[in-house]
Amino acid sequence: MLVHAGKIGRQSGSALVITLMVLTALTILGMATLTTSGVELKIVRNEREIREAFCLAEGAVAEGVQRLSAMRTEDLVEQYLPWHHPRKAAETNRVDFRDPARWDADGVGEDNALVSPMSSDTLIAAVEWKVATGGSLVQTQSRLYQNRIYGRCDKYGVGTLVEIGYYLRY
Repeated sequence: MLVHAGKIGRQSGSALVITLMVLTALTILGMATLTTSGVELKIVRNEREIREAFCLAEGAVAEGVQRLSAMRTEDLVEQYLPWHHPRKAAETNRVDFRDPARWDADGVGEDNALVSPMSSDTLIAAVEWKVATGGSLVQTQSRLYQNRIYGRCDKYGVGTLVEIGYYLRY
């Protein structure tokens, strides 16, 4: 019996060391998991913000299409819309809406875009690009014009641009 009690006394210190090593490993594993979770949450938030900015820009383009299609022919021909620009402006590169610095819709001075009612960070602009190929051959109808409609969203600091081509007779 004495021999058996001596073995137990010598092993009691090693159990403490093994327990401390296991606890240290679990703590390191827990910290790594927390760090990974934090990074993944940031990634998910960024993806959501980018997706939301894209959807707002895409909605602005759809709104621009609706606004153009609802306009009277006289207004389109005479270019009365401050956000719908003639071909000459596009040819002189004055309204290159692919360049973020060209957008202006602050209400001060000469604006060239329209703030979308969806979000104050979302803008709409359009450019009459050219007469569509074959669009002027039909003598009984007005000309068919190719327009480029742009939607831009700067929400969350993400500069998202959506551009589509849209054919319209006027």
